[in-house]
Amino acid sequence: MNTLLIAGCIGGITGIVSHLMRNGKVLIFPKKRTRPKGIYLGFLADFFIGAAASVFAVTYLTPTDSNVLRSIIGISILAGMTAENVLLKRELNVEKAKVEGLDRINQRLK
Repeated sequence: MNTLLIAGCIGGITGIVSHLMRNGKVLIFPKKRTRPKGIYLGFLADFFIGAAASVFAVTYLTPTDSNVLRSIIGISILAGMTAENVLLKRELNVEKAKVEGLDRINQRLK
């Protein structure tokens, strides 16, 4: 249990560092959205995603008889960074689809 707590904290911190890098060293706090209706989690979303990825990775990648802190920290950091890269790739694909849609509209208007 202690191992999972350490992994979650390290993965969460990695998620927050990634959030800071992506948003120009600015923490975006949670806020209420009007359109679409809901809550924007801000940096908490990155913390939870990094923590969940690192807990999952440590659970399945570390041997049960070995509790080496160095390997737990390394796997947690890598898992948190990988989760953020997956989300960034998804955002890039959405932006690419938007640009392609705008290009098609502009071609039809010409």
